[in-house]
Amino acid sequence: MEPECSIFLSQWRMGSQYKELETAPLSILDEMIKDVAGTSINKESFQDWKGFNMLLHSAASLRRSKGKVEEEKKHNKKPPNSCNSLRPNSVIKPRKKTTDGGSKKRDNKLHHLLFMPKGLPDGAELSYSIRGQKLKLLKGYKQGNFIVCCCCERELSPSRFEAHAGMAARRQPYRHIYTSNGFTLHDIALSLANGLCVTAGYSDDMCAICGDAGDLLLCHECPQAFHPACLNLEHFPEGEWRCANCAYENRPGRKAVSGEASSMVRPIVIRLTRVVKAPVFEIGGCAICRGYNFNSSTTLDDRTVFLCDQCEKEFHVGCLRDSGLCDLKEIPKGKWFCCDYCSRIYGVLQSSVSNGVHIIPISFSNIIRRKHLEKGLFVDGAIDCVQWQILSGKSHSDEHLPLLSSAAAIFKECFDPIVVEGAHDLIPVMVYGKEITGLDFRGMYCVVLIVRSFVVSAGLLRIFGQEIAELPIVATSREHQGKGYFQALFACIERFLGSLNVKNLVLPAAEEALSIWTKKFGFTKMNEHKLSTYREQLQLMVFEGTSMLEKKVAQISE
Repeated sequence: MEPECSIFLSQWRMGSQYKELETAPLSILDEMIKDVAGTSINKESFQDWKGFNMLLHSAASLRRSKGKVEEEKKHNKKPPNSCNSLRPNSVIKPRKKTTDGGSKKRDNKLHHLLFMPKGLPDGAELSYSIRGQKLKLLKGYKQGNFIVCCCCERELSPSRFEAHAGMAARRQPYRHIYTSNGFTLHDIALSLANGLCVTAGYSDDMCAICGDAGDLLLCHECPQAFHPACLNLEHFPEGEWRCANCAYENRPGRKAVSGEASSMVRPIVIRLTRVVKAPVFEIGGCAICRGYNFNSSTTLDDRTVFLCDQCEKEFHVGCLRDSGLCDLKEIPKGKWFCCDYCSRIYGVLQSSVSNGVHIIPISFSNIIRRKHLEKGLFVDGAIDCVQWQILSGKSHSDEHLPLLSSAAAIFKECFDPIVVEGAHDLIPVMVYGKEITGLDFRGMYCVVLIVRSFVVSAGLLRIFGQEIAELPIVATSREHQGKGYFQALFACIERFLGSLNVKNLVLPAAEEALSIWTKKFGFTKMNEHKLSTYREQLQLMVFEGTSMLEKKVAQISE
């Protein structure tokens, strides 16, 4: 046996583990050995061995450098005349054997399942680990076809993520990159190949019906949560409970659609990382002087700050007076607005919520009719009675709760959970106009399109005064997609903004939807400087992996 293959550290023998230590970065050697050997290390012998291993690392690096040079020389040589000829010294190496005796080879098709639409969800937390999950060398999360590194925010392939962790010599990224619940990417890929599905691993912390917190009944299959009273239940059911939709999907006798996983197989549960893109600068400050020096006392002076209840901008009392906007002598009671435009917009929004449903204009219903005819769908009188309505999640009435719940269900059906650190899914938070973890959605409104008393399309709208409005989420239920409903809803929203003289509409768009928004709806990409300027003053919703788009709103004269 060669000397370097048998090393003793105070009666502890390293055999197969040595190769793992040989390829590990020097910065983590101490931690790796202490993790395996515990407190039984002979410190003097360990220091001698560590020095010897540093020499081995240097020698290995030198060998790799020489190998690269030799390889480049080989590639620069002219190829042999016959494409089938072998060099005299060529050797065909046998495949490595795995511990179970099988051949060890890459299965690119298997691992490709991870990045398919029904594969590992975007935002899934990942880490490159050794010794199982005892030592995490690098953290990141899955985004599209790549892994985003948490230390440098670069998009990396699994193999480059492994190299970035300092373990390029292993060349087995899928067997050493772990999800938050202890599965390797290889484990997940095998499960996907066997028909299992992957779901987000947390439940909502608000009732899907009323939007309030409290003692909630959690669905065993999906993230939805409910108050028992909202479901007309007198007490919490015992054992595993499923909501009405999941119970329908798992009903006895239901035949699985081709390619669908068996409902009796429990899904793989994955925790998602945040996808809300945090600004690199501090949001807020006086909208006039850009200063952050505010008076925290209850007395009114020039440094006292007020927040507009519509555009959500902050203002110093002194700056308001000096700019001629208003001269405040005392703290206002009730709502306060920085200008007449914001006061008018707020008043119209409240009136629209109170007035209830509106029949969409004939020109908009014709969009739906034309789409139905193009697809050969049945056209009935209901198309002429399609309604739209603006809802306020913050001050909702009991009659609006079913509509808000339906809108939240559509968003969850069409989008992966939207999360930030320290919070659960933000979709219901935005729909019901809540305020959590420093994010304020009380100024968010929900706009819905209703057909035969059912919500078929919905969007979240927030108006930051006359200058800009945002539409962070819009969706149509899968059953009604491609029938013109969303086009009609968007036309209603755009017309409403035009009547308020709002100048610009912005929204975050995923890469696959860019062409639809730009070619069909007339949006253009917003440049980074303009986006940064907006985000310094406003809490715009910007998501990882999306582009911010903008559009001039056509004004409607009164």
